[in-house]
Amino acid sequence: MGISRWSQGGGAVDSYTILLDSLSPELEKHPIITTVLSLIDCPFTHCTFSSSFAKGANVVWDMRRVKLPKSNAVLTSAPLSELEKTAESKRDLWNMILAHQEKSQ
Repeated sequence: MGISRWSQGGGAVDSYTILLDSLSPELEKHPIITTVLSLIDCPFTHCTFSSSFAKGANVVWDMRRVKLPKSNAVLTSAPLSELEKTAESKRDLWNMILAHQEKSQ
């Protein structure tokens, strides 16, 4: 008959959202994004980019200029274009990463 025994599947894969002001194809390979995600142990393959906040979304990083509506993101930073230019923005992001790493240990 081809009937197999039921077994419970593996755990569901968490999906994470990265909020940005505007989306572009090169975001997936941007060095700042890939580096930050690796530092907080967030698999890039589980992330999606969005320009709008969806209620109930698991937001890992909010890079919107205007952070409305508010999200409970793991990281919040200046937009990517500002992170590329401003040392102060990078420093703030780095401090958030360090705080997240200390909290997870």
